[in-house]
Amino acid sequence: MNAALPLAGTVVLDVSRMLPGAVLARTLVDLGARVVKVEDPHSGDPMRLTPPLVGGTGAGFLAFFRGVESVAIDLKSHAGAAALRKLARHADVLVESFRPGTLERWDLGRERLAALNPGLVVVSLSSFGSGGPDSGRIGHDLNFTAVTGFLSELPAGDLPRVQVADVGAGLLAVSSTLAALLLRTRTGRGVHVDQPLVTGPLPFLTWSFAEVGLGSGGVLDGILAGKSPGYRTYGCSDGTRVALGAIEPKFWGALCEMAGITEHGADGLDTGAAGADAARRLDLVFGTRPRADWLALAEVLGIPLTPVNDLAEAREALAPRMERTSIPGGGVMATPAAFLGVPGLRRPHAPAPALGADTSRVLHEFGFTAEEIEAVSG
Repeated sequence: MNAALPLAGTVVLDVSRMLPGAVLARTLVDLGARVVKVEDPHSGDPMRLTPPLVGGTGAGFLAFFRGVESVAIDLKSHAGAAALRKLARHADVLVESFRPGTLERWDLGRERLAALNPGLVVVSLSSFGSGGPDSGRIGHDLNFTAVTGFLSELPAGDLPRVQVADVGAGLLAVSSTLAALLLRTRTGRGVHVDQPLVTGPLPFLTWSFAEVGLGSGGVLDGILAGKSPGYRTYGCSDGTRVALGAIEPKFWGALCEMAGITEHGADGLDTGAAGADAARRLDLVFGTRPRADWLALAEVLGIPLTPVNDLAEAREALAPRMERTSIPGGGVMATPAAFLGVPGLRRPHAPAPALGADTSRVLHEFGFTAEEIEAVSG
């Protein structure tokens, strides 16, 4: 245990499934928490079997669950539920993603757990939350981006190729969990963090909702929609693209000088005819030279011009912000390093565990007898 890390000594029981809980678990591990992942002994977290598989394990599971411990417990069984109650006595945080009411049926509800451990923070990652008419509904990332209006901001029929709601909710849960732990230091009592997955897209949409009903002409409907020449992408002669972010007049002016279109010096953010004409002129200009030439020139002039990278190019460009994650068979894969900017988080982690690899050791450490371990392990 690294005592210098913010969550050193904090014990987290993760009984959640899939990506939102994975984002939360990975970040809490980076912050120094000990995360014990409680999995179904028959199949484990579904991310284990989500392609592509590496040595029989999903690449996503390997990327997110490095540094955690895996305990295989069947929570639906009497012995399994009893085991989780015993573990909960020693935990600071419990993360779950079941449909509201499920844990109560297994005698693992918040009230029951609070009676065993008044300081326990319970984090719920259900689809639509624990209250209200939609609390019993289930969904996936596509459903949450659809119902919140996020999909309507994309071209018709397009789907985001990243899981916006799941990742967004997981990151929001990080902040909520840290706030709950801070509150516990003041009150001595844990709280219930209700972080529905449907909340994941909302931070991305706050500005959008602010503009709803105010008519056209907003930033989101104009500049961010690519309707101004100073904020869009352009194709180069080698088939690659560059992204231009010349919002400030000084950057747009320097670009116009570079491109020989000084007559458009005031049109960088124009979304009308003048802006469209400037964009057409720039399309022609950028198409005359390869991307490397434009990037080198922009570097000299201090213009915010960057390559539109594919993931392989981005992995190379972001190498200082990546980490090498161990995979079965002795290989490694590059994945983003610690998401947060807290000092000291960049450090080696143990590879993601095999299903139930830590069951006996962890249960013994938390006071289980050999007979209890046998009953849980089957």
